[in-house]
Amino acid sequence: MSGRILIIDDEPHNLNILRIFLNSLHYEIFTVEDGTEAQAMVKEVMPDLILLDVMMPEITGFEICKSLIAEPDFDTPIIFLSANAQKEDILQGLRLGAVDYLTKPFDLDVLERKVEIALHQKAKIKNLKKDNKQLAKLVYVDALTGLYNRAYLDITIRMISEGTKKFQAAMMVDMDYFKDINDNFGHLVGDQVLREVAAIIQSKVSSDHDLAFRYGGDEYLVLLHNEANCVEIANSIIKDVDSLKVSLAPNKMQEFSVSIGLTNNFDPTCFEQIITQADAALLGAKNSGRHQIKIR
Repeated sequence: MSGRILIIDDEPHNLNILRIFLNSLHYEIFTVEDGTEAQAMVKEVMPDLILLDVMMPEITGFEICKSLIAEPDFDTPIIFLSANAQKEDILQGLRLGAVDYLTKPFDLDVLERKVEIALHQKAKIKNLKKDNKQLAKLVYVDALTGLYNRAYLDITIRMISEGTKKFQAAMMVDMDYFKDINDNFGHLVGDQVLREVAAIIQSKVSSDHDLAFRYGGDEYLVLLHNEANCVEIANSIIKDVDSLKVSLAPNKMQEFSVSIGLTNNFDPTCFEQIITQADAALLGAKNSGRHQIKIR
């Protein structure tokens, strides 16, 4: 098994023994003797496992462990190595969040097995996190367009009301005459158009700050972090959809368009009102001849 192991110990003799032994098992080894540099070293190395001495000057292994565990994204297993075999010390180390506690002098065969188990568990957790991300994508992303779906919109609304997500404008984008597209060219063409328009919308908004949803059918909702350029984004979407051409048969292309309703009256305490205003603006665009932007 491969893995990156960081050894934190102020005794050079112990470090050398561990480094030589674990190197022989084909692990990638990093060492640090100064406990005050441990946290910086952890961030630099990003190890899969930490072997941590308890008794060190200036800062103890227990204090280092407590500080590391307090980091929100820290998930590296820690094994304490200590000459202190008192039951209370062992329990304290485990209570702090270490996966194991080995007393010195330790048996190298036992250490090998403990390291193997800890790295195996780390790999399992990593795979589970990867699987969870994939599942979240399936749950919260619309399968056809790749945009967020209504389930994730519900979560977003809650985050907006709690103040953890902030937006300044909302945009409703709706295909013009989409029923005619399905009726005249079939649902496969309609689906292709929906995907193409979704890709255009996604390319126009900030992936870091804005969110785009398939709101329903041929309608999209975009939440914009900054209202200053919302009209520019809307115009850019209309322009790119105007340029969208889908091949229906040899030498036959079809053009498409969208209407957009905008609101920058964004009250985080009443999301229904935001949707109502964006919908009303969209309806105004439709009633005025489609293929345009209305702001409310």
